[in-house]
Formats: sequence, C-alpha cells, structure tokens
Amino acid sequence: MGLTTWAYSLSESLLSDPLPRRWVHSLGVAEGARSLGPILSADAELLEAAAVLHDIGYSPSLASTGFHPLDGARFLREQEGADDRVVRLVAHHSCALLEAEE
Repeated sequence: MGLTTWAYSLSESLLSDPLPRRWVHSLGVAEGARSLGPILSADAELLEAAAVLHDIGYSPSLASTGFHPLDGARFLREQEGADDRVVRLVAHHSCALLEAEE
C-alpha cells in the first residue's frame, strides 16, 4: 500500500464518522497539497499524506492531551510507525509551536 493510500484510509477511518466536517476539511487540505506536486517532485506524496493526516488528533479515539497536533503525531509515531517526516509535519502544522506556548 502506498503512502497516500494508507494516509487517506487512516484519516477517513478516524475522522469521517465522528467528525465529518473535519474529514472534509482534511480532504481539502490534501487537495491543496496535491496541487503542489509538480514543484515538489519526490516529496509530493509525503506532503499530501501529511496534509490528509494533519488533523487526526481531533479524533475522539486519539485525543489524550487535548492538543491535536501532538495527539495526532504521537499516534502516528507510536501506533502506526509512520515515517518520521510525516510525524513531524503533523506535529508542527499550522502554528502548533505558538499554540503549544499558550
């Protein structure tokens, strides 16, 4: 199974039923990431996978700290054995560092 196929399947399984609007949002972010493919070359699949996974930490089944970038990244690292680059992109997306300081 390819990286993006795995990422879409995992994200859908965690978000589509409990948080359908978050799932649709994740699909939109992934579409935006996919549009960058021509300029990213080898990293295009990595970025799209991280994009569709970026909000999985909102899933009620994963939320433990209440800080979704951390919860999602921990799950990817500890339960899924995800590529470190995907884990880091999820952990540090959308001003996560500033939110963590709060």
